[in-house]
Amino acid sequence: MLDKYMLKHDDNPTPIGELHIDIDNSSYDFIRNTNYDGPVPFFLTYIDSVLSLNERIKLWVSERCPEEDYEFIDALIQKAGLKSYDSYGFFKFNQGRFITDSFYVEPIT
Repeated sequence: MLDKYMLKHDDNPTPIGELHIDIDNSSYDFIRNTNYDGPVPFFLTYIDSVLSLNERIKLWVSERCPEEDYEFIDALIQKAGLKSYDSYGFFKFNQGRFITDSFYVEPIT
């Protein structure tokens, strides 16, 4: 199932672009908004990386959730309404927000 999101930054009302995630097929893609001028997540910063865009986005998404061995992970799983640890489930629950930056996603319906 393909999930589509607008990727945004708190300091800029213009979306950075569209993030497409098909978790079942491990497919991640991004369409950049050419009108956006502001901070970008690391997966757009390291274009010359040995990792593909798909791999960089996958890493970015997976790093935006709590670690599985976090002391209070069971409480977080319950709060997020998950049945078990699910990094993508946390990403969706938190709207892609992470404590160290101001990026987030909004689902495109």
